[in-house]
Amino acid sequence: MKSINSHHTKRFFNWRLLLLLALYAIVFQLAISFSYWLQGNETAFTFNSLFTRFLINYPNLLFICYFDYRLIRKLDLYLPWNSNNTMIKRFFLEFVLGLAIAIVWVVFINFVINLYKEQGLIPINKIFYSAIIGVIINILLLLTMEFYFQYVRHYETALDNEWLKKENMHFQYMILKNQLNPHFLFNSLNTLTSLVSFDSSKAKDFIIKLSNVYRHVLEQHNKELVTLEEEVSFLKDYIFLLKTRFDSNLQITVRVKNEHLTKKIAPMALQILVENAVKHNSISEGKPLKIDIFSNVDSITVHNIVQYKKSEVSWGIGLKNIRTQYLQFDQEIRIVSTPNNFKVILPLL
Repeated sequence: MKSINSHHTKRFFNWRLLLLLALYAIVFQLAISFSYWLQGNETAFTFNSLFTRFLINYPNLLFICYFDYRLIRKLDLYLPWNSNNTMIKRFFLEFVLGLAIAIVWVVFINFVINLYKEQGLIPINKIFYSAIIGVIINILLLLTMEFYFQYVRHYETALDNEWLKKENMHFQYMILKNQLNPHFLFNSLNTLTSLVSFDSSKAKDFIIKLSNVYRHVLEQHNKELVTLEEEVSFLKDYIFLLKTRFDSNLQITVRVKNEHLTKKIAPMALQILVENAVKHNSISEGKPLKIDIFSNVDSITVHNIVQYKKSEVSWGIGLKNIRTQYLQFDQEIRIVSTPNNFKVILPLL
């Protein structure tokens, strides 16, 4: 799944946030100037005064907002809101650091202004008053930004889920299309015709395995996960069909440990990887294709030697569909490709 952090930089200074900060600058400046006006300083509430102060305060808000953004991003990594154990610590730390950001920035700005005007020491009461205003503004700004990012996170998660649902439907359709396509059936029937002529017993086994493959496709295509035991059982039937067709020119070994059979895997994933290997590599008596399938504690690997067909073009659709299936569970498949070997590592869930 996509992380909100991956979108922070792209969406941080967008027009909505810039307008929101402008509104903040105007509202706070109006409030401060109105308090001056109530104290008898009528010049503080004129248009020229408000506009001048806005031009000064708006860049300040941008800088503070950026520091707040960096703070929120770091806390999202180490103290996320979705963990009950870290929520109180996150709230306290964000509050304290928000105070620190506001106070440091206020002191810095006052120092720069006094240095520019060549004035002496900054009056303590002026710094204290400015710091109070800065703290109030920044606390409200942090709350607003947290709400903004939470909204963005919720909105993007909803979009991601919708996208994954569509991709999952497409994946299921591709499974049916690929396995029930005329080429697969044509090759299987050709093999079956040859078997009937000289080995009726093997032809009977071939029909049973072919029936098992089609039944499995129809039963499993709408599932999000299946056990590795189910998938390996189906894969062995599929391998039987392939080896009947290619004989010793196709050498496939399956080494899956019993303790791994209860783990879950995306349906049809192993079959698609074997099918891709057969489709894109040349298979002959002089150059048999070797495929090795083996499991580890948290993954299963499909490895084949590379002897690509010169005329075969790969569009990567099968791998894309498998990757989409695993994205639903925040998992990534790994692909290791060298001139002589091709390996795909699938997580076991």
